[in-house]
Amino acid sequence: MPSQPFLSLPSLQGFLKKQGIENVSIRDLNIEIMDVLLSADKVKQTQTIIEDRLSNGTKTISSEENPEETFSRFNWAREVIENENMAHNVEWAKATLKSQAFYGIDDYIECWKIIDRWLQAYGMLYYPSEISIADNSMRYSVYSSEDVIKAVDDKGENPYHALFEEHVIDSMIKEDPKLVGISVTATSQVMPAFTLARQLKEKNSDIHITMGGSVFTKLIDNLQQNHLLFDIVDSFIVFEGEHALLGLIEQLDGKRDFSKVPNLVYKEDNRIRVNQPYHIEDINSLPTPDYDGFPLDRYLSPKMVLPLQGSRGCYWRKCTFCNLHVDNLKFRLRSLDLVLEDMDRLKEKYGAEYMFFSDECMPVKQLESMSSRLIEKGNNVKWMAGVRFDKGLTKEVLSKAREAGCLKMVFGLESSNKRVLSLMDKGIETEITKNIIDNCDETGIAIHMYVIIGFPSETREEALETLDFVVSNDKFLKSKGASCLACLFELEKHAPILRDPGKYGLTKIGHPKQDDLSLGYFYETDSGMTPEESGEVYEHVRSEIDKRLSIFPYNFSMSDGLLYLDYTPDKVNETAVRATHSEVI
Repeated sequence: MPSQPFLSLPSLQGFLKKQGIENVSIRDLNIEIMDVLLSADKVKQTQTIIEDRLSNGTKTISSEENPEETFSRFNWAREVIENENMAHNVEWAKATLKSQAFYGIDDYIECWKIIDRWLQAYGMLYYPSEISIADNSMRYSVYSSEDVIKAVDDKGENPYHALFEEHVIDSMIKEDPKLVGISVTATSQVMPAFTLARQLKEKNSDIHITMGGSVFTKLIDNLQQNHLLFDIVDSFIVFEGEHALLGLIEQLDGKRDFSKVPNLVYKEDNRIRVNQPYHIEDINSLPTPDYDGFPLDRYLSPKMVLPLQGSRGCYWRKCTFCNLHVDNLKFRLRSLDLVLEDMDRLKEKYGAEYMFFSDECMPVKQLESMSSRLIEKGNNVKWMAGVRFDKGLTKEVLSKAREAGCLKMVFGLESSNKRVLSLMDKGIETEITKNIIDNCDETGIAIHMYVIIGFPSETREEALETLDFVVSNDKFLKSKGASCLACLFELEKHAPILRDPGKYGLTKIGHPKQDDLSLGYFYETDSGMTPEESGEVYEHVRSEIDKRLSIFPYNFSMSDGLLYLDYTPDKVNETAVRATHSEVI
């Protein structure tokens, strides 16, 4: 749910303006569309459509649908809208999340329950597609180009058709753009992204549409074999986008020699070409992100939390399960002077009092140096960052970070079992991890941890050892703002584990033939838990963690939690245990 903006488009806009490209604008359709959905007008419009379909009987039902099931779904949605006073309550929930009432835990929970119920009811118009606060899904696979095209063309099941047509397309076409870039940050955005591209092309086929984002960087080899997607999109930008986008603009205004555009994947003479060598940005030549154009007052939080970067890539780059190293070809640190300048500018220009470092993991030396500088200059910005359980993260460093405004740190624990950690090549030790958790508690820094269940060859006992590490640590459980997210292992494309699958007991690796955009693989193992057993243990681990820690929507672990820590740090976990998992999601 959009409680803060993404960093990608503001970074690109800032760079283009620095290069003299002034006629650039950015839009965050995540919050624009959510703002529309969370309105009394949209609830009433939906109610009218449902009433019409119910009154018209089988005339409005596809021959492929079961009439009784369809009427049952519509009746449920109508009851939710009417009996739960949705037209009023969605407006109340939206207003509450953007007001001081946000800090009342009971109201916070109630807001997300209302929004979730409403989105599910709205999604009934497009069944079997589903919408909720946690996800959006269609029966079509985002990993199949044929399915993507089918989804784009299916107005009956694709909710984005009507939403974009009614609220987005005309305003975009009115700007008469030569180029539209669409940033896709997760697979959940694939269907809406291609739907948007199709609708723009139908209005003006001369618009050059390019897509970028880590999803496509991981699919370079797939894109080279996939002509179907180029019926909708003109090009893809892979890896970093600053100079690529600038080069594309220059060629669209000039000779249209796309071979000169770095990091571009495009179709020419019935061949799909990939421009190499890939360009790596000088992170110290990039300006402060420019959030102009984003409706910062619409995000679902009482105060804005703006993301920024102090580095690109991961300095460790060894975890065998992780493919994030693919997104950035090398690790680079941004000059500390520039990072501090970024913070000052974001505070001065937008009034940002809270910031989120979106780095994969901030090196301890950078963390310590930045903290010292912030203390010297008298910082009044509160922030959070991702870090590793690094032995250099001493109590002294943590104390300094807390004094400098750090309220929360995000860690990847993954496992507490020595053998599994060694296979993962995490480079962390359980005893050091325990010390860091204790020191965070003593210095007043909240912790969010990730754990992974089902790493190949992991046994049930080893997975439960990790669970015990989390739930038996009273200091962690009782610490202010503590959160932990259990994840089920997925064998992802480009993960280092694939270089030597036998070492991890992996067998029969593959994916369905139709999944020509696959980002992962099915697999079997010759030792440890099977994938099915891992799934069962994962559900148990997640349930046990949820019983003991705050189980609000994911936002609470991140930007929402940052605000709570600064406002009522002592009350967050006290009331968290009142909720149950089914009440919230």
